[in-house]
Amino acid sequence: MNETAIARIGREKHLEMLIGRLPLITVIYGVQCYVLFQMENLQHAKDMITLIGIFLVVLVSALFVHDKYHQVIFYKDHLVVFFGPLNHLKKINYHDIQSVEAPKKECDFSSILIKMNDNTEHSIHFVDYPLQVKAFIEELRSEKSEVKLAA
Repeated sequence: MNETAIARIGREKHLEMLIGRLPLITVIYGVQCYVLFQMENLQHAKDMITLIGIFLVVLVSALFVHDKYHQVIFYKDHLVVFFGPLNHLKKINYHDIQSVEAPKKECDFSSILIKMNDNTEHSIHFVDYPLQVKAFIEELRSEKSEVKLAA
């Protein structure tokens, strides 16, 4: 059975913010390197600078990979959370959702928390316009409840 997706969560705002902050992050790294070289008692400044640089590259790369390959796709009766690099897939039926938590005010991006009827929780991070996503999930949940009650 090949279902058609009805929507997909976006993460463009987080990715834009991350890319927009790269010059600032690079300047901060440069200042750290300069300060470390100015310290007289630091014997392994080059090693420390290399380590800080590696951590910085790993952090930015991990955020980029998450934004590009972590997908949340909505279908008629469920949503799918998929992370391509690890080939991890999680299916969440709307009727199994107890509640959806999001920030109180709309923002460019934030996390949402999906609480399930079995008391488990699923966090979805860096979601564009989280209140709109919350409203969309709740609308899909209510449609499933109405169909279930009518049956």
